[in-house]
Amino acid sequence: MKNEQIISKGIYGFSQIGGFISVKNYIFMHHDDKICLAIRFSNDTDYVFDSMSFCVIQLDALGAVIGKTRVEYTDMNFEPGTTYVSENAVVVDGKCADFKVQIYEAYSGFYKYVPRNRRTVIYYDKSKAEREAVWHSDAEKTDTVIKRKEYGKAKLTVLAAVLAMLIMLGFNIYYLFALYLDTFPDGKLPTTAEQSSVKAEDDMYFGVEYAEI
Repeated sequence: MKNEQIISKGIYGFSQIGGFISVKNYIFMHHDDKICLAIRFSNDTDYVFDSMSFCVIQLDALGAVIGKTRVEYTDMNFEPGTTYVSENAVVVDGKCADFKVQIYEAYSGFYKYVPRNRRTVIYYDKSKAEREAVWHSDAEKTDTVIKRKEYGKAKLTVLAAVLAMLIMLGFNIYYLFALYLDTFPDGKLPTTAEQSSVKAEDDMYFGVEYAEI
């Protein structure tokens, strides 16, 4: 905070439930022409809390209640054995001289911790778990659609490459067939005897050429 002026500070003196979240100390201050209250909480459990809600009961100098303010903290990452002070102080009445804190609940994942009758009751929040499950399901569906689109593009690329290879193979076969027809117009291959005769004539020709050289 900027431009704050401390009015008073002290240690929280009211009784609290042990083994839960407790209030350690506080600071009353002036901030932007308002009276604000900064509260330091302590995590006295073995759990990491990600959110909590509580009520600040404002008292005047005679101890009378002059107002109540509900506060919610989210994205806390409040680890065991540590303290937590929010960057956003609670705005209180100008006549507020003291206060009490009533913690409504605190969340650790899907489990809700509620102080009741000097002890802490733990609930499994099914609705929150279902909301998280729906959110993850939607994210997975989106990821699946993206992957399917990417797979479809890759599949088309492979098909195009195979089609190009088949076209090239067809041209090669056509060229060889045309060459065959040009060499053998009647479509008949020479017999073994004819091939031997041609080979003998070729040998004699090269022999004569060799002799003349």
